Amino acid sequence: MKTIEELVGEVKKKLAADTPPQTDAAGHMVSPKSEEKTVTYIKDGKITLGIAKELAAAAEIAAEKMGVKVVAAVCDAGGNLILLHAMDDSYLASVKAAQDKAYTAVALKMPTHAALKESRGGALDGFGNGNGILLLGGGFPLAGANKIYGGIGVSGGTKDEDTLIAAVVSQYFAIRFK
Repeated sequence: MKTIEELVGEVKKKLAADTPPQTDAAGHMVSPKSEEKTVTYIKDGKITLGIAKELAAAAEIAAEKMGVKVVAAVCDAGGNLILLHAMDDSYLASVKAAQDKAYTAVALKMPTHAALKESRGGALDGFGNGNGILLLGGGFPLAGANKIYGGIGVSGGTKDEDTLIAAVVSQYFAIRFK
């Protein structure tokens, strides 16, 4: 299995290649500066639909590299769904699971696989699934500047595949948000 760093590198490369050519005022093509961000990530302290789309694309790229078909959900800091992205032939059950994983990552302010461990004798001992909480790997907070802006939930692969894809998206967000 590929590492998070390898997958983040491939996601960055693929998304950079998918960036449409830019033109100047005269209509001539110009090469974009790598540090330039054409997508607004945070507006009024909230994740925008633009970055949610980019994060869903990142999840799909990572999933394709791993040979799995997933559903990715992006929510804001309040746990409200911003974007739901289902790859062709992904599992129907993954739709709700992805949303719940994104919500859980924000609600508990930690990755869902860590919350599962904490529910078994740790700080969240006795805490269980239900009411939008899903303690399965595949959910990560989307954080930057010491603040949680939202969450990503991924479902459709194994617990390890979902966790890896969500970790890639979370790390990609942190890199792009800098």
